Amino acid sequence: MSSKDGRLPLNGDLLKQLRKQKGLSQEKLAEQCAEERLYVSLSSIKRAESGSSILYRTAKELAKFYDVSVESLIQNSAPDLQKELATVPEYKRQVLRLAIEISDENLRERVEELNDKSYSYYHKDGNFLEFGWLTNSSDEFVFERMRRLCAMLQFTLKSQIRLFVEASESPTNQIDNQSIESATKTLLNQVTWGDIVACPCFVSSNCARPRNVFLPENPDYRDWRIVSMCQVQTDYFVGRQSELSQLNTMVADLYQHGKGTTVCLTGMAGIGKTRLLHKFIDMLEAQHRSPVRLQVLNFGVVNSLLPTVKLIRALFGFGENDDHADIRQRIALSPIASSHHLFIYWLMGLKLHESEQRLLDVMEHASRQRAIEESIIALLTHRPAESKELIVAIEDLHWANELLLTIVQIVAAQSHKFPVMLVLTFRSENHLLNAPDWFQTAQTIALSPLNMDESIQLANWMAPGNQDAIQRCVERASGHPLFLRQSLLCSRLGNTVPESMEHLVMVQLCKLDSNSLSAIKAASVFGQCFSLEQLQFVLNDDNYYPKTLLEVGLIKHSDQGFMFHHDLICSAVQKQLSESEKQLLNEHCAKWFEERDKKQFALHSKRAKCKDAFTILIKSAKEYLASFQFEQALELIEEAIEIVPKSETAYALNLKGNCLYSMGKVKECIHFLEQAANHNTDSTASSQYFIDLANPYQVVDAIDKALSILQTAQDISEPSKQYAQLSEVHSMRGNILFPTGNIEACELEHQKALEYSQKANCDKAKAKALSGLGDCEYLRGNMTNAYNNFRQSLSICEENQFLEIEASNRYMLASTLIYQLETSQALQQSQQSATLAYLTGNRRAEIVSRLTAAWILLDFNALEQADNEITMALSIAEEFNAVRFIACLMEAKARLKWYQNKPDEAKAFIDKGLNLVEENNLQAFIGPWLCGTKAMVSPFWQEAREALDMGEQWLAQPCAGHNHLRFYQQGIRTAWNLKDRTLLANYQQQLKSQCEPSPWRDLYLNQADVMLALLTNNSSEAQLDAFNQQVKQANILQAQISTDELNAMPVF
Repeated sequence: MSSKDGRLPLNGDLLKQLRKQKGLSQEKLAEQCAEERLYVSLSSIKRAESGSSILYRTAKELAKFYDVSVESLIQNSAPDLQKELATVPEYKRQVLRLAIEISDENLRERVEELNDKSYSYYHKDGNFLEFGWLTNSSDEFVFERMRRLCAMLQFTLKSQIRLFVEASESPTNQIDNQSIESATKTLLNQVTWGDIVACPCFVSSNCARPRNVFLPENPDYRDWRIVSMCQVQTDYFVGRQSELSQLNTMVADLYQHGKGTTVCLTGMAGIGKTRLLHKFIDMLEAQHRSPVRLQVLNFGVVNSLLPTVKLIRALFGFGENDDHADIRQRIALSPIASSHHLFIYWLMGLKLHESEQRLLDVMEHASRQRAIEESIIALLTHRPAESKELIVAIEDLHWANELLLTIVQIVAAQSHKFPVMLVLTFRSENHLLNAPDWFQTAQTIALSPLNMDESIQLANWMAPGNQDAIQRCVERASGHPLFLRQSLLCSRLGNTVPESMEHLVMVQLCKLDSNSLSAIKAASVFGQCFSLEQLQFVLNDDNYYPKTLLEVGLIKHSDQGFMFHHDLICSAVQKQLSESEKQLLNEHCAKWFEERDKKQFALHSKRAKCKDAFTILIKSAKEYLASFQFEQALELIEEAIEIVPKSETAYALNLKGNCLYSMGKVKECIHFLEQAANHNTDSTASSQYFIDLANPYQVVDAIDKALSILQTAQDISEPSKQYAQLSEVHSMRGNILFPTGNIEACELEHQKALEYSQKANCDKAKAKALSGLGDCEYLRGNMTNAYNNFRQSLSICEENQFLEIEASNRYMLASTLIYQLETSQALQQSQQSATLAYLTGNRRAEIVSRLTAAWILLDFNALEQADNEITMALSIAEEFNAVRFIACLMEAKARLKWYQNKPDEAKAFIDKGLNLVEENNLQAFIGPWLCGTKAMVSPFWQEAREALDMGEQWLAQPCAGHNHLRFYQQGIRTAWNLKDRTLLANYQQQLKSQCEPSPWRDLYLNQADVMLALLTNNSSEAQLDAFNQQVKQANILQAQISTDELNAMPVF
């Protein structure tokens, strides 16, 4: 099949096969063609292999390169596709029928007179009558015609008639048979005289207004209703004056009193929410109060982040086209805390730096939600002073993704505090009985159907001057504005398309020419939004244009190309596709997306029942996992599990478990990881499955369970010499031993891990092992060696993009930098670590990162910032009841209060911390450090000496190395407070002899020298100033010595 410009489609699968037989990539193929003076560009190769049409001369060149005939390369599936798609779908409800029973046979003539003769057949059998309208001979107004007929019959004959309307199958012999089935007579016999009963198709058509349930005891008729076919006049008209009055009152409150609000326009599909919103916007613009306008689409070719970007930018006074650099600068200079900047940059759609993107890529769902909320509140709180009242209109919020819904929920809850008004449209059902929780924070305006006058006014606004079109639309509409857009009827939502919509779609499909019918079917598989190029690709016709589909109102133009006039039309068309059509169309859609969108390629491959669908889904999922897009990966994994081959079941379950673990869903992941480990039949993968299972048990502190699982993994790995797995087993076991204080056992495990990583030649395992050895050096107090190990580990991580390892260990690098006196760099690393942990949902790492930042900020004398970090870390630690971290935070809080000259509060916090130490046997981890702090903050000589004695006793036992450094450092400060030269000299000697050399240690040894000199009157003012200048340069302001302190006497 060729087009008018000499283009023709080639067999993409065959071309790929020929290229792979030669071992060439697409780029190499283009190069070799050029070398052989064949004019084939890389873009032409990509088009040809995707199935798109290319020039005939290009096809000849490819045929020459592969030494085959052009005819053998030509795609011959297109005619089959066109032939199949051009067939009108089989529809099970081919007839709409009206069954009537009259009390007197003489009334038959009156019934016939009221009928407009538009029916396809008419049967009569005594007092029973039946009229039928066939799908292939009806039009879009069939529901309205039947409604009017029923309403007139009921009004005219009252209790002398009973009737029901039904959409049903239509066997040919029934049309020709003049008798009426006994089932119909039996059903009519159960209808009360004067009533009309309707099947679900009519109930959903908005023509039949439900009054009561019909035969509730009979499951065959559970969705049938006793209905009224009469249209009810209302006080509403085009423009919705009552609703506009409510909106205008809210606008007045906004501009006169600075009072924001959130209002939601609700109602069934097509009831006129958008019309009311646009009218409201017109009024605002006439008042020079232009709102920010957002529209949310269902699915298809659309940038789902765009509405979010516009909304977030608007909150801070930025426009859609503002310069990225300018936005960055203004946010950076704003009062918004820097911890929110990255998220704000992302939500505003700014291009992120590589390091920022790496941090963002490791987001976990729960932490993302928390970060979004905090960032938006900060954004609202610090809106620029020049920012005035803001109105944001968001259309079709029911199609919003989770991110936008989250943002709207946050802003809605805060809008009353700020001059911000949100106006939303949201499709509702069951009178909002199933409305989301955040509706409680919004005012709702529920829209009802229009009356005849309102319908005429609205139609004149939509199609001025076209009176014939107006009359037809108004007759069809029955008060529902969706009909005025030549759309379809709908009054309820659900997983299935309303039957009335199916019927009206079939009416339209029956009238389409073969090309248009093929195109609308293809479009429905692409989604609500689609491009011209996609239709041309599937139809294999570069000249196709959907003129007919536009004219009949099934689709309309959009920024992305085209979209269905209503998403329910798209769903209704999809539902009419045969299985073979679905498979064939999805196969072509998969080819379209193969080089464009890996997720859509995988999903369409599955729907096309491609033999490699499972492999494609898993490959795409792993690519998303590698880029830390866990939600996308999980969706594909779950799709893959639905079609998983039995031999791959364990692998798929393990992948799902690991994905859930990466998302921070620790408890949920255990079930799938256990299933994978227990049902695995692949001996080579078995050890890794058990290693993966140990991870969540370690996180939930089920240490014995985790160690048992690791032993199982080790027993499996050793005989087969699986060195990478053995390295991971020993790394994890070393990590588990770290907080126990068993330094020798911990170090032995990490040394084994390093040895196995070298045997496996595995960089990731090596990075973990080096990090573990850094932990061991830190436990010993060898901060320089620890720094070197962490730096080596992080270098490997940065080189290989091992973000998950980097996220867990960067705060340890910050801790060691403190002892190198690289305080500014340490603060940067700890804050980066906190952000990384925050984004990845690693709550424990966030606690330690913020604790580390607090230590540095306390030394900086940045007490307010330190308090913020401590408070945030404490809230997380208390949430998880992480007592060892709570104890550490109590120590930091005590020092904070002491620096703020609040000794009573300082004592209360340090006492609480020491109580936790003793209650939970944390002496080896943090005990001496806290004793040193208690002594330092104590105003009483005796209490301070008792605390120092307790600290020395605990130091005599094996404990973490930071205890020596911090206890002796604070012991020096305590001795200075007590003016005890002997004690001061003793702790100076202990710091020197018991701790590894480091710039931090040397600074406090120097401090002790100055203090001793001051106490013996051997220090000059110049020496004191020089020391104080030194600590200022190191940003350790709390180490400064004041002459006022020299004169302060201890309390005995």
